[in-house]
Amino acid sequence: MKRLAALLVAVGCLTLIACSEDTNSAGRLASSDRSIGVGEQRILVAVVDLPTGEMVATPDVTPVAVLRDEIGSPLDEYEGEFVWTIPDVVGVYAFHVEIPGPATYQLTIDAGELGELAPIGFIASDDPPQVAVGERAPLSESRTLDDVPLDDLTSDPTPVESFYEMTVAEAVEAGPSVLIFATPAWCTSQSCGPMLDQVQDLVPEYPDLNYVHVEVYENIHVTDRQDLVLVPPVEEWGLPSEPWLYVTDRSGTVTAAFEGAVSDGELREALDAVTG
Repeated sequence: MKRLAALLVAVGCLTLIACSEDTNSAGRLASSDRSIGVGEQRILVAVVDLPTGEMVATPDVTPVAVLRDEIGSPLDEYEGEFVWTIPDVVGVYAFHVEIPGPATYQLTIDAGELGELAPIGFIASDDPPQVAVGERAPLSESRTLDDVPLDDLTSDPTPVESFYEMTVAEAVEAGPSVLIFATPAWCTSQSCGPMLDQVQDLVPEYPDLNYVHVEVYENIHVTDRQDLVLVPPVEEWGLPSEPWLYVTDRSGTVTAAFEGAVSDGELREALDAVTG
């Protein structure tokens, strides 16, 4: 049986925890460590209080990250943006980092009052598993209301039926689309439901877009997580974690991709780009 790694507990993330020498805080990749490509990359970083294990990032802090090569030489500096993963409860920092090529890198972060975090190591690949910005969207034949009842299509407790009327392929071919791969009931990070709610709230502002929610698992009514089976579109899009949100333009090209969490500002900017 195949299961998807959840945000913040993806395989390998625990080896990427970097502790500050003078604080009790640590930083770790909140993005899947298997999804970092080259060029401009959006990297999420969680700040964790080591004694309690709680995530302590705050919107009151604007962190600064320095990208370094594998021996620690600085390459460039980036300011981060706070993003709620669960609104008003917990969040992470998003950095838009320019990765010059496939290699091993370090990210050092000055998180203000939260402390200076030791280097977080990661490997960038020129062929990450997931569909990337600039690529053609896979024309996945996701399930719709024509195939199964709504209760079998989504674990969202407050679903919007229009999100299940078109396949991914139909939406992409029909025009600009928002595609969200999420599993509210089985999302270990608890960020799937909030991201889906966020998209639903923006529909009135962008009524001309096509919206499709792809439930990550096809057998959402099982009682044991070990029995979960991925739906084919998740594998076709190469997703190493959940949730993921994609925006495509009228040509079917991916124009934006967000793993784990996205701010309203980031999302509106992405939607404006395909509706203007």
